[in-house]
Amino acid sequence: MESGRRKLNRNCPGSKEQLTRSRCFVCCLPLVPCTLRAEALDEGEALLLLWMVVLVLWAAYWLYTWWHRARLRRQVQRLSQSWEAGRNLVQQQKWPEAVAALDRALTLVKREPTLEADLHFYKGYALEQMQQPEQAIIAYAACRASDAGRLASKYRPLATFRQGYLLAQLERWEEAERALKESIKEARRSHLPGLHLSTLRILLGVYQATHRYAQAVECAEEALRLAHSLRDEPTEAFILDIAGDIHLALGQTEDALRNYEQSLDLFRKLGHARAGLVVKQDIGKFYQISGDWDKASDWLHTCLLEEERAQNLASQARICYDIACLHISKGELDEAAGLLQRSMALFRQVRDKAGADQVGRTLMGLAVLMHRRATADQMTFRDIERGLAKLKKEEEK
Repeated sequence: MESGRRKLNRNCPGSKEQLTRSRCFVCCLPLVPCTLRAEALDEGEALLLLWMVVLVLWAAYWLYTWWHRARLRRQVQRLSQSWEAGRNLVQQQKWPEAVAALDRALTLVKREPTLEADLHFYKGYALEQMQQPEQAIIAYAACRASDAGRLASKYRPLATFRQGYLLAQLERWEEAERALKESIKEARRSHLPGLHLSTLRILLGVYQATHRYAQAVECAEEALRLAHSLRDEPTEAFILDIAGDIHLALGQTEDALRNYEQSLDLFRKLGHARAGLVVKQDIGKFYQISGDWDKASDWLHTCLLEEERAQNLASQARICYDIACLHISKGELDEAAGLLQRSMALFRQVRDKAGADQVGRTLMGLAVLMHRRATADQMTFRDIERGLAKLKKEEEK
């Protein structure tokens, strides 16, 4: 009976034999194996054991902190290198390489969130230069959505403006209008009058393209006031030309002509010959719409001579076509035919298929008109058929 009780005590957890064979573990880390006496530890030994545990834990925490900080330093360094590389590649206009570098930086941007808006903006600009407007719009939207973008007065208005500009290019007029109006608000808050004026120019084009002329007039007036206050004469001249188109569309011919003349005077003052030539063409079209054929012809011929001196074939083709249409309106069909043939040759020379097709359709219509005029006093076979049919109906009655 006694021997059986001893066997039971040996196998029982917490028995003297089990205690003498145990090892001490703290937090799953094996400490120095120690054979414990069957008697309870005294106070000194317990304190020593506690200090050993504290030292091990402190060493583990210090090692982890050192490793984590070193890892963060390496990530921040890689982020800084990628960001600097991406910015330099943008300046060098190496767009695909810049996008790749900025993407690498964006994977690490959580370590430095203040750079997030900058990275998205530069990526959007690079994508825009790569003719990927949809992807650029997404990047600009990410710049606006970032926490840093909401705080950075520099990049959020710029990103909103570029987004609205691209949407206008894609003819997504409603989205473009919303983005441009938001850009105007942000430019006002951030005191960026130059950006405000640029946004008004694009918004004016949106209103003009969607035939909302009343809103376009208000937008043009605001843009003219701002351009005048900033002494930005090139932009003021450009907006005056657009305002002339808008007033002409509204039938306000006096206002339209005044805007055209003011725009032309400013471009002449600034020495911008190409921009002034565009205004001269607009004035020629104005007189053509007004029915003043002689003045329209004078202005358009002046433009044609300037383009011949500049050897601008594409513009020559377009002006020849406009003058030909003017001659058709005046009934001078032979002169119109010669100008249309010249316009066709020039359009083909510059490989403008749309322009050549337009001239071709006009030539076909002109040929029909010339044939009708030539045979107006002659009886055709069709006339004979119509006469016989009429005679037959009369006999049946």
